[in-house]
Amino acid sequence: MTIPLDEFPQPSSSDSLIFKQLQLIYLVAYGFAAGILLLLFPTPSPSPPSHRFPHFSLSLIAGNNLQGSYRYALLASYNIPRSTIESLYLCAHLSTLCLGTITSSLSDKFGRRLACILSSVFYTIHCLSLNFNILSVLVLGSIFRGMAHSLYNTNFESWLLQEHHDNDLDTDSLKHLLRNAFVCATSSAVAAGIVAQVSAELLGYRAPFEVAIGIYLVMIVFVLWKWRENYGDREAKATESFVLAIKVIRTDLRVLLVGLSTCLFEATVYIYAMEWTPALQEAKEWIISERLPLGFMFSGFMTFNMMGAFLFKVLAKRFDVHSYLPVVMVIAAAALGVLVVVPDAQILVFAGLCMYELCVGIYMPSISLLRNRYLPDSVRSTLMNYFRIPRFLLMFAVIVWHLPLSVIFTSCVVMLVLAGICLVVLQNMRPREEDQRESERVVLLPASPQMTAIEMTETGE
Repeated sequence: MTIPLDEFPQPSSSDSLIFKQLQLIYLVAYGFAAGILLLLFPTPSPSPPSHRFPHFSLSLIAGNNLQGSYRYALLASYNIPRSTIESLYLCAHLSTLCLGTITSSLSDKFGRRLACILSSVFYTIHCLSLNFNILSVLVLGSIFRGMAHSLYNTNFESWLLQEHHDNDLDTDSLKHLLRNAFVCATSSAVAAGIVAQVSAELLGYRAPFEVAIGIYLVMIVFVLWKWRENYGDREAKATESFVLAIKVIRTDLRVLLVGLSTCLFEATVYIYAMEWTPALQEAKEWIISERLPLGFMFSGFMTFNMMGAFLFKVLAKRFDVHSYLPVVMVIAAAALGVLVVVPDAQILVFAGLCMYELCVGIYMPSISLLRNRYLPDSVRSTLMNYFRIPRFLLMFAVIVWHLPLSVIFTSCVVMLVLAGICLVVLQNMRPREEDQRESERVVLLPASPQMTAIEMTETGE
């Protein structure tokens, strides 16, 4: 159902001021964090398919996972065997899956701002560890990297959504902020890549990581200065959020469907981030260039990603997120299907990847709106970490089994179709009219034995 925008009450000047202040302090911290991660993991180098090592760094809203070159190049310069480097990556992923899930989930009790600061501290420790050609130090750094990734990937968004709720801002302002955050993070990719390239060429492979440490320190100071702390359920025991989150998933099918669609789609994002370079390299017909201009191709992907963010703003104004997001899943599946049907046509493979990036640009802020609607504030970070477990299990399968590209992208198509089906089912389970309060534009989820009524911001249908 679509409601004309002019039917919504106009925000007061006080609300507008609060929104502008929230947007400013959030985007500055976002820009620092997103720029740093893209500084550390820039445009991938043309490595052969046998050297497919994933670099999991999500730009905060975009969730773009880039297969970088500098970490691998730095470790290789230490004469570390390829099998050992692969083990270091697996160590980081296992840390994210296990320790990261625990530490990030505790932020609901101990504070989201603290978790964001700790993510920067842990990333700094990881950057420092790369200065030492000592395997035990590199393993420890990988463990901290995994925990930092988990904190970073869940708590920035959780902090923002909680602040949005606490300030009683309307959904239109949230859509605007999410779009701006996504554009900010995507734009920083280009600038960060240039800084990383120049610093690495002038000062060596360690230089991008040294620059990042300084920027992390600036971000920590800014967050301490400008952000206020917010929490989930502070009264709950440390382990209670884990149990409550499981109960929420078991008792509310809508939460489960949001989680399934999230992990299915984002698993394809991770796989795409690993495999787009070899997919283009193995396409030998209709070639774009004998030596692929990967830097320009990456810029092209980022451009389509940003176009998706702007298209999200247009779609969100006219349609409910339930209506258009399943269509986005189908388009994304068709885009990656090109890599299965015509894997040898390089220009068509590139076009399919660009279209997929466009869909990613629409998806990331859209799924944030769904999580804002259906995930309880008290256990939001814990739920988001639970949803990432199957995503990482899918990634382990790709890393360990070294599947052929045709099988990998066919699996991605299947996952995208399944994600679309989950969203269609979710659309048919939307709250009844009597569960909605038009004046406040919130959704009251039916109470469960574990929860009282949970107020969620309506997404403006």
